[in-house]
Amino acid sequence: MRCLMLLATALLLSACQTSYEGNENSPYYRVPVGSKLILRQEVTIPPHLAGIYLQDGQIKPLSQVNQYYPHCKFEVWKLRDVPQAVKPDEFTIIKATQEITHSVSAGNIRLADVSIGIGVHMSSDEDGASMETYVTRLNLRSSTQPDVFRLSCGQWAYPATGQHVTISEMRKALGDVFTLTLASTQR
Repeated sequence: MRCLMLLATALLLSACQTSYEGNENSPYYRVPVGSKLILRQEVTIPPHLAGIYLQDGQIKPLSQVNQYYPHCKFEVWKLRDVPQAVKPDEFTIIKATQEITHSVSAGNIRLADVSIGIGVHMSSDEDGASMETYVTRLNLRSSTQPDVFRLSCGQWAYPATGQHVTISEMRKALGDVFTLTLASTQR
């Protein structure tokens, strides 16, 4: 009987758990499903790529992105041989996740090569430290541009000091190219 009572209590308490819905400037705050990502200007995805990178409000090639600071990658589903134009649009966020990916460098032996959708590739420099990438992925939907797939925002950090980007850091990375409007979390 006691075992049944403990099981019932555990089930009742687990049913009450919800995701963190506090301060949107906390690294633990997850973008609510139903939020909107509004593209304010046409962007062009170069041939043979599936996305563009943004940092400090500017579209940049991956080679100019400082991976240690908040940056985002706006992605489409397909690689094409020609440039892909994405028109101004309102994209609905249908899924939001926060992930941490790991990579370990051991001299010239690459133990893990990480690619998380925002262009993270670790080098095999000697005595390289372990790094983690803290990434927030927002899956997107548009009825007029179904090839648009996702926005991923993140940054590299050491395991002891890393955290996910905040909403304000995402907005700073996106600048005037995109507007992120959060759905109400009121129930």
